Amino acid sequence: MSPWRQRVIYFVLLPAIAIAAGILGYYAWVTASRFTRLGEQTIAENTLLLVREKVETVEQYIIGQDNAVRQLVDITEPSSVETKWLPNARRLTPSVRSVLIVDDTGNVLAHAHRGDASAGHEQRKLFEERLLVELELERLSLDRLKHLHRTLGDQSHLASYVAYSVRGQRRYLVLLHDTELITRDFLPTLFATDEGKRQYNVVDEANRRVYGPSLQNAGDYLVGHRFPTTLYNWRLQVAPKQAPMLERQGRSRRATDLGLIAVAFAVILVGVGFLLYAAQKERRLNDLKGDFIANVSHELKTPLSVVRMFGEMLMSERVRSEEKRKQYLEIIVRESERLSTLIENVLDFSALERGRQRYAFERADLAEIVAQGLETFRYRVEREGVDVTLEVKGELPEVMVDEQAVVLALVNLLDNAVKYGGRTPIEVTLEHVRDYVQVRVRDHGPGIAPDAERRIFERFYRSRRDRHVRGSGIGLALVKHIALAHGGRAFASNAPDGGAIVGFTLPLAPDRA
Repeated sequence: MSPWRQRVIYFVLLPAIAIAAGILGYYAWVTASRFTRLGEQTIAENTLLLVREKVETVEQYIIGQDNAVRQLVDITEPSSVETKWLPNARRLTPSVRSVLIVDDTGNVLAHAHRGDASAGHEQRKLFEERLLVELELERLSLDRLKHLHRTLGDQSHLASYVAYSVRGQRRYLVLLHDTELITRDFLPTLFATDEGKRQYNVVDEANRRVYGPSLQNAGDYLVGHRFPTTLYNWRLQVAPKQAPMLERQGRSRRATDLGLIAVAFAVILVGVGFLLYAAQKERRLNDLKGDFIANVSHELKTPLSVVRMFGEMLMSERVRSEEKRKQYLEIIVRESERLSTLIENVLDFSALERGRQRYAFERADLAEIVAQGLETFRYRVEREGVDVTLEVKGELPEVMVDEQAVVLALVNLLDNAVKYGGRTPIEVTLEHVRDYVQVRVRDHGPGIAPDAERRIFERFYRSRRDRHVRGSGIGLALVKHIALAHGGRAFASNAPDGGAIVGFTLPLAPDRA
């Protein structure tokens, strides 16, 4: 496909199809959903009025008791907490458990608790250690009632507090409410009818039920409203009587409408998807071919130029000495060997890609195969001046392998280590790990570039850092193909103390696994 056609597909045709399909689906969905939303909105608005009315009732219940305490207690006489409030507490302020007077330094001047002394001591301790630090006492305006609602552990706590000025100093009246009494006595009274018991509940900030039944079946018809000033960490929820049925009908209608739209939209998307897939596949194939041809052309051109240059010099007898003649011949042999290796890799990779490579699996001793591969590669490492060592850790069980394929994979790993390891020592390690035998080749060079760790085994891939190193980008791809064909895998990582570790695994013979 020509670049002009690709641009037309990507920037004109495909966006136009996608936009048209999106507009069609959008307007169809909007039309189908508009009537449903109108019905839901009407129900929600009516339900919200009921919720607000109940929330306001609870707020007034708590604030009314706060104001009753404020009228009973004289802030200038701390003893009035016990003499005036405590005798009338159960009748006038049933949800208030404790009343405290606190000075501007946080000291408790007076404390009265509606209950036994032990419970009163525990509540005062809780106030002084946990709740006092959270009260916004210094920023509180005079004669303004404020509330603190907190959950400590599994217990909910509500504190009402107000500031006064006494002889130029600030004092605070603090009321501690019994939230359990509110949920146990007051809310059941507020929702005493059968419908109230089934349709209302109260949940906390974590959506855990504090009072009432579960309303999960209400779905989108569930309406909630937070208590604005007192129990502000709680939310009152209500579901209409027919909410479950309405929710089921709404889901069914939406599913039907959405299904019809989705089928039409899917037909369009499938066509666009096939078109995109074909165009993308052809583009990637062209890119891969271009990269491969460029790399291979470069790899072929350089050694051919060297062979030709030194061959012409030898043929024209422009050689100063026999030593130079020998040196030129060694260069020609080395470059010819590089050409042969490249061509063999290209042919092997082509056979693997087309599925024409056939393996002859046999039981074999992997240590012997690796030794054979090292012997094959010995001339190269001696010429480059690189030390290669082989370490076999423990006893190696037999494996089912194609010897020539494993030798090819090992030679490619060694070639990779020589090229990118900076002529540092190379260590080849064989080790039995669970159901596999690992072959690891390690160098002590700069290691694998960060951008290459995940793509190092992709065909034709070359990292940006190593573009100056000669290579075609198919050596490690061959290693991966061979490892997968044997039922193993290829792996690569950076060593903790420097260098790269690249290798592959081979499964054990069936009776040894």
